[in-house]
Amino acid sequence: MDIRLVIFDLDGTLVGAPRSFAEIKEELKKRLLEMGISEDLIGDLTPMYESLIRISKETGIDFKELHSIQVELEVDRMKESFLFDGVRDVLDDLKKWGIKLALVTRSSREAALIALERNGISNYFDLIVAREDVPPKDLKPEPGQIKKALQDLGIPPEKTLVVGDHGYDVIAAGKAGTLSVLITSHDSGRMSFAVESEPNFEVATISDLRDLLKRLYSTYVVVPAYNEEKTIGKVLEDLLRYFKREEIVVVNDGSRDKTQEIARSYGVHVLTHLVNRGLGGALGTGLSYAVRKGAELVVTFDADGQHLISDALRVMKPVAEGKADFAVGSRLKGDVSEMPFVKKFGNFVLDAITALFAHKYVSDSQSGLRCFNKSCASRIKITCDRYAVSSEIIIEAAKKGCRIVEVPIKAVYTEYSMKKGTNVLEGVKIALNLLFDKVR
Repeated sequence: MDIRLVIFDLDGTLVGAPRSFAEIKEELKKRLLEMGISEDLIGDLTPMYESLIRISKETGIDFKELHSIQVELEVDRMKESFLFDGVRDVLDDLKKWGIKLALVTRSSREAALIALERNGISNYFDLIVAREDVPPKDLKPEPGQIKKALQDLGIPPEKTLVVGDHGYDVIAAGKAGTLSVLITSHDSGRMSFAVESEPNFEVATISDLRDLLKRLYSTYVVVPAYNEEKTIGKVLEDLLRYFKREEIVVVNDGSRDKTQEIARSYGVHVLTHLVNRGLGGALGTGLSYAVRKGAELVVTFDADGQHLISDALRVMKPVAEGKADFAVGSRLKGDVSEMPFVKKFGNFVLDAITALFAHKYVSDSQSGLRCFNKSCASRIKITCDRYAVSSEIIIEAAKKGCRIVEVPIKAVYTEYSMKKGTNVLEGVKIALNLLFDKVR
């Protein structure tokens, strides 16, 4: 993937501390009570910074005086902070890959700098955005801090990954248009808010994050294309929002139109068959190329415009997280409102036949949106040149012991895409080919 910036949360993501936020809140509440502020007015101090702004307005007490207490408590806490295992390895990898790093935190700048210096990681970061750097209304979970980092570093949101341990990080990332990773098991320093938004990826620890980033950083996208001059440009524009040019592989399968010229104009890698070999031939060429180039993940994506880039990211998720070896985007598990009945019926028949041979039922065996890890991709042997390859891939993956999962997706059916892909006659051919192989 074309990741150019990783934005980290600090507390609970990179560092922890012996004293919890609950203890800090209790100490802050005690200090406010000593100032003569009523318990009812203090409330539960969630979140603390905004609560102090409210208390200042309602009591007339100078906000700077109230805020200085919070900063003092934060600084004392960060003086005891510790680095989570694996953090330095992750930061080293990202720097080695030439990726910019930013820190976006709701903590004060003073506390953040102490944590970074104490744990020896201050030199890794190109930018720090603390709570003083934006208006209070722009703090996480609002996207203001992330947007400031994007603007200051000149990185598009689609090329940015936000890593945090809290729902606030995920929500802010979504509003800013970036990708997000939620770390789920760092309890030290975690604030007690529920996760209100779905992250793009989840990992348990920073060490798991390192594995995830390695997979994402080397993700290839294989786009089989035959006479797709009407759609290939838009498909590549969508893919280039998130993927590197050199890792998008268009397999021009003997096209007689301008598919090859258009694909090359986008700077992606184009492999060309001199004659039309069919979908199986194109996928075989693309998968083999990606594996040889060292791909950690391989995504297959149709060239006719029926797939959404957001669905490609969703299909990648379980494989990138290491929870599956092979993920299939299932139109039957997603929104099928636009799927014609004849395609539903045809898929049902082919799914049943595929399941017979694979001993594994997949609800949309003919889907063109898939993601493989390198182990599964390298074990699959493609022999079918035509559309039967979709069933063959499922059968091969199941026989080779790949962990297979399905992810709901939505197919975008247009008059153009309806003319492509499998029709009734092609479906009969696929079924006969599979049956012939079974009895042969």
